[in-house]
Amino acid sequence: MTHHSGRHPFNRALGLAATASLAFGATFLAVPAVAESGTPVPDPTVSAPVSAPVSTSAPATAAPAPGGSAPVISDAGLTEAVLRDLGMTLEQFNAAGDQGKRAADAVASLRALPGYVGISLNDGRIVVEGGGPELEARVAELNAAGPGDFVLVAATTTAASAQTVAAAQPEPAAPERVAASTDQLFKDYVREVGAEGLQAVAYANGSFVIRTGGTNQPEAGGTLANTVAPGTPAASPSPSEFVARYTNVRLEQGAPLAPEEDFFGGQGYVLNTGVICSAGYGAYSPEGEPLVLTAGHCTEDGTVTTANVERPASPANNLLGTLGFSQFGGPGNSWITGDEANPGNVGTDIAVIEGIRPGVEVQPAASRWDAPTDPGSTAVKIIGTASPSPGQAVCRSGRTAGWSCGTVDEVGIYVVGGFTKDPADLRAFRGFLSTSVQSSGGDSGGPWISGNFAVGTHSAGDQVVPGQPINNFAVATTLEDAMTRLPGVQLQLFLNKPSLTSPADGTGVALGQPITGQVPAAPASAVAAGSKVRITMPREAPMDVPVDASGQWQFTAPSPAGRLQFTAETVNGFSHSGASSFDVTVLPAELPAPVISTPGEAAALTALERIAGTGTPGARVELSGDATGEAVVGPDGTWTVPVTGPARFGSFTVTAVQTAGGAADSPAASRTFTVVPPSPAVANIQNGQHFAHDAVPQRITGSALKGAAVTVTVDGAAAVQTAADGTWSSPVPAGLGAGAHTLAVSQTVDGVASAPVNLTFVVDPAPVIVPAAITPAGVSGQLPATGADGLLTAAGVGAGVLLLGGAALVLARRRSRR
Repeated sequence: MTHHSGRHPFNRALGLAATASLAFGATFLAVPAVAESGTPVPDPTVSAPVSAPVSTSAPATAAPAPGGSAPVISDAGLTEAVLRDLGMTLEQFNAAGDQGKRAADAVASLRALPGYVGISLNDGRIVVEGGGPELEARVAELNAAGPGDFVLVAATTTAASAQTVAAAQPEPAAPERVAASTDQLFKDYVREVGAEGLQAVAYANGSFVIRTGGTNQPEAGGTLANTVAPGTPAASPSPSEFVARYTNVRLEQGAPLAPEEDFFGGQGYVLNTGVICSAGYGAYSPEGEPLVLTAGHCTEDGTVTTANVERPASPANNLLGTLGFSQFGGPGNSWITGDEANPGNVGTDIAVIEGIRPGVEVQPAASRWDAPTDPGSTAVKIIGTASPSPGQAVCRSGRTAGWSCGTVDEVGIYVVGGFTKDPADLRAFRGFLSTSVQSSGGDSGGPWISGNFAVGTHSAGDQVVPGQPINNFAVATTLEDAMTRLPGVQLQLFLNKPSLTSPADGTGVALGQPITGQVPAAPASAVAAGSKVRITMPREAPMDVPVDASGQWQFTAPSPAGRLQFTAETVNGFSHSGASSFDVTVLPAELPAPVISTPGEAAALTALERIAGTGTPGARVELSGDATGEAVVGPDGTWTVPVTGPARFGSFTVTAVQTAGGAADSPAASRTFTVVPPSPAVANIQNGQHFAHDAVPQRITGSALKGAAVTVTVDGAAAVQTAADGTWSSPVPAGLGAGAHTLAVSQTVDGVASAPVNLTFVVDPAPVIVPAAITPAGVSGQLPATGADGLLTAAGVGAGVLLLGGAALVLARRRSRR
């Protein structure tokens, strides 16, 4: 059998056939499925790997986008990611993104203002540091234009310190400056101190940070120049001396940073001999250090020393790790033996890559190669191992042929030629074979999975040869058997972060009652067997609680009663999920009655919008009676139940009780109050309005609640109208005389009357008109000359004399007083 391109005849005279199960019952000898140095290897990023139809055991994923680009990540995938990595819902994640965008958009206008120091997001707020009237005005504008989550706080004054710098630094001078921006601080530092050893200039938690400690590696391409800036003075200040000048800058020392790089099962690696193989699974050493499992024959009987990532994120540093234990065949890479007393020497084909470079994040997943440039986008999660069985659906992942699925045709012992030229150099291992799974050179060491379970690592195979009968096969080493040669080594498993189910986060539970949660399985089919949830509480040693087959976990609410903040992390050996944080309140066994503070006792309201009060933080308040609902008492001891639905009027009585899981309900608190309709409105008469006697309105109009009975009273005379469509109209009583009149309007709904609207209006009197004398036709308008006309004239003269005389008398009196 040749290496994927021809065949070597099997030596029938070997006399060892009894120790091997041979595919098809034919005479063949499989060879390791590696790509030798100098052998052209197809690039899965250029041409799609050959694969059989995907087995139904593989999780369904989105189809690749046209043109071979990465598939679009669905909301479901994003929901899983933010819940697992951040402990957030997708809605919370999107809201946080919106808030971050608002903060970023505000920076340009804030930076230009005097007094501005920095901006950060903290506890649901956008915190602006600084001071001054211009900054205050701008923050007010930002709040007026949006949700109002900007908060202005005074700049933090932090003594310049070096957290991990040696204590033998000289005593710094008193701080004299306040840093205002990372850009300016960076420029000043490079100009005065230099760039050597500088890692970062950043802003966090209300102050600036200058971090030193070594040269960072760039993520891609080139090297990072890290020399002293030209023109730096010879007597440059030290980092601590520079930082000591600022009230809001601190000095930190850190290790050099390196780009993180996820590494999945099926990805390629290159050995120092030029041989290319595929990674199998992530694992942990007995001490908990990360490992990569692969095929033993890739190490060429342990002569290989290092492995490099085939397509690293940073070409400048492509190291994967160093080669540790390996076995191809029997112990010590031994051959099949013909010793009559102990024939066979059946072994395995497994190797360990250890000393994984920091920054390489080995993942518990096998790439499906749906997006060759993004092998993790649809990778299948690994949650355990399983033994192969004939007929079992399996899939294989490798850097050359990509993803291929089929079924197990047989399980047995397989013989593969070794690396020496001796014809007797034959190695035997326990494994399984598939004639439907495709493979090619370079796929050796890659994972074989069934569902979410690891079943083997790829060892050998053959290709489909055009024009020849289809008798291709692929052979894998059984992983469960191989792991027996690696005592203390654990397979890396996918684990989701725990979630809290009861009580809800932020609520309460009675002392001694269970706190329960769930470890989600998705996107895997189940939670890894034997998983536990590690509970960590302040000032307490971590506690592991079991996870059942459905992912449920629980522990007892501890004493004393009060606020309990804890973290929960799913663990399985050295595999872990990352921690989730929760905040609950442990309530006393006996709960006091809650207090209803709003509405007040016997209050008369025109609208009922909420019922509120105080209680035990974390407890749940349940309302019954004429208004129902529930609310959790907040950390500040307050609760509010909004009242919704159609308005109802009349007397209300509500009862409130505090409850908590496992605790007896508290005594009840009651409150009685009244809700009355609002007063109606009068549209065409205003209080104090005057009307001319001939311009008094014929009707009084206004608005009220639909269907209300409106009572209109004018000067004590009442009339009732119905506001069928929300408006009402009532005639003005006839014969209203001049003077002031009173108007009272109220409405009644459900037998409950509103407070009246009381108005006064005035009807002005008609003006008095003196009629003119009527002269008959033909008459001059003068009285007849009967002598009376002379009398009138005389009377007029007499009156004039009297008036003159009076005037004279007054003058005389005035004169006599002088």
